[in-house]
Amino acid sequence: MELGERLALGIEAATFERVADIGFRNAELNAPHIKRSVLELAKTPLGSGESAVVVGAGPSLHRRRSLQRLRASSFTGTIVAADGALGACLKAGVVPHLVVSVDPHGERIVRWFGDPTLTAPREDDYFRRQEMDPAHHDDEHGANREVEANRTVVELVNTHGPKLKLAAATSAAVQVVQRCEEAGMDIYWFNPMFDDYEMPGSLSRKAWKMNGLPCLNGGGNVGTAAWALAHAVLGKRHIGLIGIDLGYAPGTAPENTQYFKELRDLRPDDYLDAFMHKKNPDTGEIWFSDPSYHWFRKVFVEMIRDADCETVNCTEGGLLFGDGITTATLDSFLETVAGGADHHG
Repeated sequence: MELGERLALGIEAATFERVADIGFRNAELNAPHIKRSVLELAKTPLGSGESAVVVGAGPSLHRRRSLQRLRASSFTGTIVAADGALGACLKAGVVPHLVVSVDPHGERIVRWFGDPTLTAPREDDYFRRQEMDPAHHDDEHGANREVEANRTVVELVNTHGPKLKLAAATSAAVQVVQRCEEAGMDIYWFNPMFDDYEMPGSLSRKAWKMNGLPCLNGGGNVGTAAWALAHAVLGKRHIGLIGIDLGYAPGTAPENTQYFKELRDLRPDDYLDAFMHKKNPDTGEIWFSDPSYHWFRKVFVEMIRDADCETVNCTEGGLLFGDGITTATLDSFLETVAGGADHHG
């Protein structure tokens, strides 16, 4: 077993240890803001038909111009976007029917909605060092575009906020909740599956007793949670995925990966050995993952196999493939499914 695979075995426990306490604390702080359950979304017209596109923030979203192609298509089903993909969606003229936010981080996640308090680059280089969105890259003269990119997202979210619905885990950062309320977004709530509901002292059961909201297994990341909401809550039976790479594109420097610093701190002498490289059978490209993405992929594959819906990976890249996973080009998926309501908002 490779080093990365061995480390991935401990991700679930490590993730719980890292985020459970702060996530549950957020659930307590968010309690006064909870007015609607995500179950109410099942009664709300969000697109038409039984088809949906779930949008993640992986690099294929920009490499394949997936949003521009979606915008130009006649797809009229439901669009569910992970929070990290919201800015890219709005810039491409695609207004999602539903945005999903789960992560409890207090400073980073609000940036996906535009942080009105950001006036200069922060010490945290989380956005600058990653290549998820080219808008954050330095320009050709080396000038930092982080503040400019954030200002654009602020304006877009302020403009479209009253038309947007947010499915928020109770673990979501309180800064995100405040930002979305100020932008006029309608918020619908669910509890993340903090842990095994049947375990003694379960935080999931404690959260349910506190607020009565349903608990959703989101697979440990927002992209999987968006997919779970699309089929388990919205009842969609044909779901296409774009930007759900669960890996890093060819040529990405290790230091520009999402969990680089954590991995380097954990294995300072051999952290590079923890990256796992695989060929995408559809594109022939060599993508790579770290232990966290490897675990997310394993969980997502299992969830897809057990779900009562057809899931088609239309990312045209990434590492979400294998037994039981259907892949297709985005264009062929859009030609196959039928919709009804205008997805542009």
